[in-house]
Amino acid sequence: MKIEKEYDNIFRYALYHTKNKEDAEDITQEAFLKYIQHKEYHNKGNERQILYTIVRNLCIDLHRKIKPAPLDESMKSDDDVFSDVALRVAMSELSEEEREIIILRYVNDENISVIAKLFGTSRFTMSRRINSIIKKLKNALREEN
Repeated sequence: MKIEKEYDNIFRYALYHTKNKEDAEDITQEAFLKYIQHKEYHNKGNERQILYTIVRNLCIDLHRKIKPAPLDESMKSDDDVFSDVALRVAMSELSEEEREIIILRYVNDENISVIAKLFGTSRFTMSRRINSIIKKLKNALREEN
């Protein structure tokens, strides 16, 4: 696994959960350190899934300790993931899990197999779920216009 290749996706995933650039950087670094330190993770063929799971667990631990700060204006200019106001509104109507799935699939460009394993479901079920979420977003966007 090339750490450079995975770093951006793992960082974006951490940033999505923390809404704080410094916390996301810390969690990303900690996730890679944990991955490297635990040799049982190596050569299993699902490195990204393991990294996403580590990040998710670290973010949960962080949220238990403190409430995350709201996304500040400086982050908004750097992070144009949800630049369109209508899309932001439509995304806010999704559940937290649905937003996470969309972020993984379309922002981090993760394949459905990795997402399905992360959520403990089959590829077929996850594919149907993603299609359902997209349909929900399209309907919400139509209503906005």
